[in-house]
Amino acid sequence: MFASAASAQTAEPGSKPAAQSPDANGNADATIVVTGTSIRGVAPVGAPVIGFSQAEIQNQPAVTTTDLLRQMPSIVATGASEAYGGSANNANANITGGNGINLRGLGTEATLTLLNGRRLPPAGVQGQYFDPSVFATSVIGRLEVMPDGGSAIYGSDAVGGVVNVLTRLRFDGAEAYVKGGFGHQVGSAQAGLVAGKSWSSGNLLLAYEYFDRDDVKAADRPLYTDDLRAFGQSDLRLFTASPGNVQIGSTRYPIPAGQDGTSLASSSLVAATTTVPANRESVYKGASALPGQRRHSLFASLHQDLTPGLQAWTEGFYAHRKLDQTIGAATANLSVPQTNAFFVAPAGATLPLCAASVGAPAGTRCETVNYSFYNDFGPRVRDAFQEIYQVAAGLDADLGHGWKASAFASFGSDIEERTQYGINNPQLLAALRDTSRATAFNPFGANGGTNAATLAKIKGSQLVATQSDLTNVVAKIDGSLFALPGGDVKVAVGAEYQHHRFRYNTVDNFATPDTSTFTTVLAIPKRTVKSGYAEVFLPLVSGQNARPGIEELSVSAALRHDHYSDFGGTTNPKFAIQFAPVKGLKLRGTYGKSFRAPTLSDMNPATLGVTVEDFADPTSPTGLTRTLFLRGGNTALGPEKATIWSLGADLAPAALRGLTVSLTYFNVDYTNRIEAPGNDRTALTAAREPRLGSLITRNPSATLVQSFLSLPQFTGVPENPANIKALVDGRKVNVGRLRTQGFEGNIQWSGELGPVTLNAGAVGNYFLNFKRAVLPTLPLVDVANTFGNPLKFRARGNLGVSNERMAVTGFVNFTGAYRNDTITPVQDVKAFATFDLSARYTWDQPMGLAKKLTLSIDVQNVFDRDPPIVPNVTPLAFDPQVASILGRFVTVGLRASW
Repeated sequence: MFASAASAQTAEPGSKPAAQSPDANGNADATIVVTGTSIRGVAPVGAPVIGFSQAEIQNQPAVTTTDLLRQMPSIVATGASEAYGGSANNANANITGGNGINLRGLGTEATLTLLNGRRLPPAGVQGQYFDPSVFATSVIGRLEVMPDGGSAIYGSDAVGGVVNVLTRLRFDGAEAYVKGGFGHQVGSAQAGLVAGKSWSSGNLLLAYEYFDRDDVKAADRPLYTDDLRAFGQSDLRLFTASPGNVQIGSTRYPIPAGQDGTSLASSSLVAATTTVPANRESVYKGASALPGQRRHSLFASLHQDLTPGLQAWTEGFYAHRKLDQTIGAATANLSVPQTNAFFVAPAGATLPLCAASVGAPAGTRCETVNYSFYNDFGPRVRDAFQEIYQVAAGLDADLGHGWKASAFASFGSDIEERTQYGINNPQLLAALRDTSRATAFNPFGANGGTNAATLAKIKGSQLVATQSDLTNVVAKIDGSLFALPGGDVKVAVGAEYQHHRFRYNTVDNFATPDTSTFTTVLAIPKRTVKSGYAEVFLPLVSGQNARPGIEELSVSAALRHDHYSDFGGTTNPKFAIQFAPVKGLKLRGTYGKSFRAPTLSDMNPATLGVTVEDFADPTSPTGLTRTLFLRGGNTALGPEKATIWSLGADLAPAALRGLTVSLTYFNVDYTNRIEAPGNDRTALTAAREPRLGSLITRNPSATLVQSFLSLPQFTGVPENPANIKALVDGRKVNVGRLRTQGFEGNIQWSGELGPVTLNAGAVGNYFLNFKRAVLPTLPLVDVANTFGNPLKFRARGNLGVSNERMAVTGFVNFTGAYRNDTITPVQDVKAFATFDLSARYTWDQPMGLAKKLTLSIDVQNVFDRDPPIVPNVTPLAFDPQVASILGRFVTVGLRASW
């Protein structure tokens, strides 16, 4: 299933391969560029590189490039994901529904994604990840992953490793394909075309893909719920409901159903008890469990020899992704003054004086109504999109005597926007004070009951828009210095220039006098990065001078210095060794330093967000505590740093043809991590609160709370500060440390049995530990195998049979047991496995319509296994970072080639 990259097409920073004869997949021979090194034609010493060829990609049941990558157990499913919007691993910053790659669980922002070895513009509204799904699977010649620190080669972000998307090269002909998918209450459509033409001195490649998948409604998935009583836990539905609850002090009085609030009597408001429950509403009412995605992807490349030894090339891609998603309705704890035309209070209740922010006359008393705007405006439709592109051009020159030079320039941009409705607070406060039933806001009805004109006045909107631009210029020279008995000593020296620009813009009318006026926050931070790097490869022993006990010995060393205009410089080395005592066995090791620069969003104070939310809290009688939640950037951030080393072995015994075994031990010490330790909606649980220390303030003063509620970044409905019983500070700081070690293994076998080929294998990873401290005052705590963190063991196995016409492969996906520590007592979650199936049948020259026609049938989760029940305070009844809520999904496709 996963092949070594030693014999595959690969790429280095900015280099483009020269014209060569294609293989069966339309890829050039692997002799020029390599993932994980700057030296052409040399496999990376010591570092494991695994990946998919185009043929393997076509035989996988996964639909998108990201789905393919996430089948590798070394890629952890935490972080930016369309399936998870919780706060763990900063996933709640992913407001446009993208999917990032997270190698070794170090974070999506610590995995560097490349296209043909070239940097790409950062994606996500915080520039915190890149979603490879923007590339059509049909245009990929090879998809490679190096799970090892790569900053000495590539610079920032390669702490966890590198994902390199390598496009097809000398492809002659055309392929077209269509696919249709269906599951429970969800469907998908996919179509694409790739065409290429080669000539003696160059080649052209064009590709297009369309992808569309419905959104999955939460109502169609029973485990997508926040009422966890059926699973032995608390009801975590909100008290902000429709109809809502009148709240005085800590007592709630449910507003009766079946009335419009115009004749509600005080006697009808009865204090909630176990027999008279408060009104509660799911945060997922009307919401999407998985967003719908609609994407258009384009790619083009052109290579042309200008003279013998001089080649020019250009390539570019464009993708547009539209999100189809609904989230829960707007909610608020409304401070309703006695002047409200519909006002009614429980009989005998003592009401507090209104807060000054309500704007009522002095001496007026208020009550709180826990209210959902669902019946007024419905769920919030998240209108979001991503538009991303890059163009690049370069020259490759053969200088003679084994030396080559290359240079390129590229420009790319990622544009993302999201709009959704909210509430215009000044107009709402005025409508709540209003004494006329014709124009006042009515929070006491069961099915709305407010005049349509009043609703139009209070319905606001917010736009969040970002644009990440990257200009990149790279020049490099590499070649042979001198000869050793084992071969030529090779060296590469290069320089790189990057210019980053991040445009952050919000426009809303939540705090303006009316919905016709808007508040704008605009920040455009910039930075430049100037880099120089060098790498040397020394083949001490090879087939040229092998001797008993030492078939191969090679070492490499790399050094890179990067200078940032906004926080200074960093220098990172890497050393590697590879030793083969006998044929078929290689021992290897690496040691290096890596770093991650803070993104421009990380350092942007304009990203401060202030919200008031109900946090799950086991110390609260109701299970929920009203909490002031802070998030955002910090101008004082510096780079993260890591020391990474690994040891590994690769076995390909001659006596067992077709068998390959690879095992790697890794050790990562990651310091000065940019953390938002308080960006955690589970912050008030017993497992989390002790770790966060001073970032949590219980019973904050009304003055402190009001100081944040008065900021323009607070876009919620004003409420009484006395009702807010906790403050959680989730802003970013350089305080974290992470130490982890584990094993990654890959075993594959392929052999002939009569007229058929059999293949079998498995790939997996095992974390020995994942020790984390989110504050410098806290000790390192092993959080492996706990909710929201990497599982200790994940594996994927494959077993297949094929001949010239047919191929059938089965896959098993296994996740080991782990602990759900978000609840008390801690839950032991059992191991979980699902099965996938892929079948292909090919006709040669069917009726003369095409060279080949292939029918594909793929089934993900063949037995339609539900995710394990994992009640958690996200809140959900399953863990979306471990198991998919999609269920069985069948895809049928046709692919024709000419």
